[in-house]
Amino acid sequence: MNLLELKQFATPRQAEIIDAIVKHGTQAKAAKALGIDRRGLERTLKRARAAASRQGWSPDHDMIHIAPDTHLVKGVSTFYDENGRPIRQWVKTDLKKDSLVADLQGVADGLSQELPKYKPLPFKPSKGVKERLATVIIGDAHIGMLVKRNYGGGDWDLEIAEKVTLQAIKTLITNCGEGTEFLLLNVGDFLHCNTPNVTAAQTQLDSSGHWIDSIESAVRIYRQAVEWALELNQKVTLLNARGNHDEDLSMVVNSMLSVFFEETPRVTVLSNVSKFMHYQYHRVLLTSHHGDKGIKPQRIYEYFTRTQAKLWGDTEHRYCHLGHIHHKQASEQGGAMLFESWNTLAAQDEYHSQAGYGSGRSMSAVIYSPVWGETQRFRVGITQLYDECIS
Repeated sequence: MNLLELKQFATPRQAEIIDAIVKHGTQAKAAKALGIDRRGLERTLKRARAAASRQGWSPDHDMIHIAPDTHLVKGVSTFYDENGRPIRQWVKTDLKKDSLVADLQGVADGLSQELPKYKPLPFKPSKGVKERLATVIIGDAHIGMLVKRNYGGGDWDLEIAEKVTLQAIKTLITNCGEGTEFLLLNVGDFLHCNTPNVTAAQTQLDSSGHWIDSIESAVRIYRQAVEWALELNQKVTLLNARGNHDEDLSMVVNSMLSVFFEETPRVTVLSNVSKFMHYQYHRVLLTSHHGDKGIKPQRIYEYFTRTQAKLWGDTEHRYCHLGHIHHKQASEQGGAMLFESWNTLAAQDEYHSQAGYGSGRSMSAVIYSPVWGETQRFRVGITQLYDECIS
């Protein structure tokens, strides 16, 4: 494959890597010159080739008919003569739908290359620490949302969202104290937009800053939160559910965090390819779904009993953490699983204010015993957070 021709399908970061390979002659030398690991370079180059093939360009496979930017190739039929030469070809295209995730992943590859690997601080666990799982639950954070007018709940923009979210997480981690395991559980819509100024369903939104700024803010929040959690806990796990605002972009953030912490055995970033997520802590099963797409607790209950039968049988205390509706709500299914939706810290935007919606604004932490399930809760409200970190 001609690398210079491949550049027309590449993201800026992919193009930079292609230029380095051409200049230095090998992938190994190019990676060294760019200051990145070769495995990351190969992943980025592979995504560039995949993007090109989706547009119909893969000369190694006799694909040379390029589809327009608005379409992607969903099938190619090639007829060859007796000498193996292509003599006729049909290219079937479709509107560009599934390519969004691949394009966003290209953004993640570029940003990930700029992230240094995490270098954990020395940690020596204290003796006699009671075994438990501390879980900070982040309701719909809407990082990157812009509230243009004050609707009685205060202003909201990228800077305020980052400050308030970090202060809430820090307060709750401190309240939870020292322990064995920590789970940072985001119930979805951590980011306000999926791509510039729109949700995954293409709903127009009021945004603060560029969408890349929102990604970088999200990564900063997670990195700092993990740093704080590692000071007090032996193990830290990140569970980032996908919302309806950030259905694809949340996977980009997850990918970047996986790269950043990949050499840190004390940190685990759970895959969020599925919108149904779960984590087992001894006899405790914690599950999460954003709660969008009209899904009801009964269907989530049925999903986990059907797809995670062994996990279900191995646990006694089962919880499902939801977002989407922004207000507190709890119910129980079959006497076997407790469902709970969580408040957001974000201010109310014009649409929800004019429609009469309203909810409390807080963030909570829950302590789980490996034997008894939930044993304790902590909560921090928006008024306290504004007083502490917003001048």
